[in-house]
Amino acid sequence: MKKIFLAVIASAVLFALTTSPKIFVGTEHQAVAVVDAAQGLPITIEFMHSVQKTPVIEELAFDAGEFVLLRTRYKSLGVGLPFDAGDGNFRREGDWFIMDDMNRRFKSLELRTGKGTRLKITVDGREYELYKKFPLGTKIIVKSF
Repeated sequence: MKKIFLAVIASAVLFALTTSPKIFVGTEHQAVAVVDAAQGLPITIEFMHSVQKTPVIEELAFDAGEFVLLRTRYKSLGVGLPFDAGDGNFRREGDWFIMDDMNRRFKSLELRTGKGTRLKITVDGREYELYKKFPLGTKIIVKSF
């Protein structure tokens, strides 16, 4: 019995060591992407702001099982867009407002498709046009496992 227990434990440890973490993008019922979650893996979320009707680009990286919001770029100031010194380092670059060094950490992300928001996510170099794939109001989940 002890040998079986040790074999099960050894198998579990070996499985854990050889299985890299993954990032899941999809809904509660459908996977859009499942990719290896390498440390520092860039993730980009793009959408049209629902009030301002201008593009927003959020740049994140995967770090120790979490998603870290590094930077937000947008073309107009308004409700829901970062601007305060406590949000990071604000600057303007051409037509873009940029908030760098945000360093906000999230265990998972929940996004929603919306009317005219044109929600897209890029993970592991592949862009997924979620607004074309799912009906309005669909909850999109981004998580690691």
